[in-house]
Amino acid sequence: MIADDYLFGALMHQKDVCAGVIERLLNMQPMQITYPEIQKTISPFYDTKGIRLDVLANDGKTLYNIEMQTSRTSSLPLRMRYYQGLLDVDSLMKGSKYESLCQSYVIFICTKDPFSLGRPVYTFVNTCQEDTSLKLGDKSIKVLYNASAWESDGNDERSGLLRYIDEGTATTAFTQRLEKLAQEVKNMNLFKRRYMMRNIYLDDAMERGAELNLRRNVIGLYKNKVAISTIATSVERTQAEIKEILRNELGPDACQE
Repeated sequence: MIADDYLFGALMHQKDVCAGVIERLLNMQPMQITYPEIQKTISPFYDTKGIRLDVLANDGKTLYNIEMQTSRTSSLPLRMRYYQGLLDVDSLMKGSKYESLCQSYVIFICTKDPFSLGRPVYTFVNTCQEDTSLKLGDKSIKVLYNASAWESDGNDERSGLLRYIDEGTATTAFTQRLEKLAQEVKNMNLFKRRYMMRNIYLDDAMERGAELNLRRNVIGLYKNKVAISTIATSVERTQAEIKEILRNELGPDACQE
């Protein structure tokens, strides 16, 4: 499933895929983004809590932090607040003016409804409580998606993406491409795992063969009346190791020089 951290990161690491996901989530026109950063760590001060972002993308004007959330937790709003703060700290150079802060989105794609209201999308901007037509204008937008409510999303492309995240069913051209890429990543990882296991197996076999030859040499030398001290020197083992080999192979009465 694309909700898997590794698979999500592997797909979003590709610029066109990352752009396609952002375009569909935010209902935007086709965009160009810089090289996405995966698992970016921000820890501005040694004694403060750092964060590790799933995906951080930039189109030159706007920052997009995208997180995949597979569990329901009441701390999500506070986590989003903290992420936004550290993103600002990380992006604002010393001596820069506040006006240089760009627009930013903190986006959480949730596999479970974060507010239990059945909505597919929850968008938050800072608004005046006394006059809801007045926006704070701090260029900060927080959006949470509820993949499990994909059926109630009227946007076909976004609904298709949320459905793919929720149940793995690819119903649009874009999600079918995601599925193809996901299979390629999985097959590549399967090959890597098999290759590594093969190498581990060969290494183990070589070690077992070398150990068997060592034991045969030790026993042969011992039966030819070679001193244990000499055997130890010739095979580059300690005398204690030679005696243990002999006792294991020949019985407790061995090791008599």
